[in-house]
Amino acid sequence: MPDLDLLRELAAARTYYEERFGWPVTIEVNTERLVIPLGQRLDAVVMPEALGSRVLTELRICLLAGPVLADTGGDWWMFLTGPKGTAPKDVADLRCVEVHLPAAGTLVVIPREIGETNGWPWIERPRPLHLLPPWPAVLATTRRTCARIPRIPAPRIPDLIRTR
Repeated sequence: MPDLDLLRELAAARTYYEERFGWPVTIEVNTERLVIPLGQRLDAVVMPEALGSRVLTELRICLLAGPVLADTGGDWWMFLTGPKGTAPKDVADLRCVEVHLPAAGTLVVIPREIGETNGWPWIERPRPLHLLPPWPAVLATTRRTCARIPRIPAPRIPDLIRTR
């Protein structure tokens, strides 16, 4: 039987994310966590931390930085974006640098609290009244960043995403 205090905490966190950011957050009772399905109001781009830190710097310079999550080990970063619309046909250049484009329906685990540092911590926290960066802009910034740096090997398969 789930802990009622924890369920209240999850419900409050879900309400916070929905009211502040308009995200379609769901509570997974069995795993005691909050998740967002991709492909509706938001999408994501996942990459190794070494590349992600450079991409985030570029997005900040362009005033396009949005929420970024890290996996539990900090090896992978997930950039939350606006909906992708039509996906580009050729993404081989991104795959070779271990950039992943999660499919619609993929569930993203988000922290219970904005300031949470354990679990899946925020690298760049979401901000109220701040639009998510456009998906194509994050891809273009990633490609531009990759063109300037040597290949960055991925440490392991990302555990930030889960398919239904």
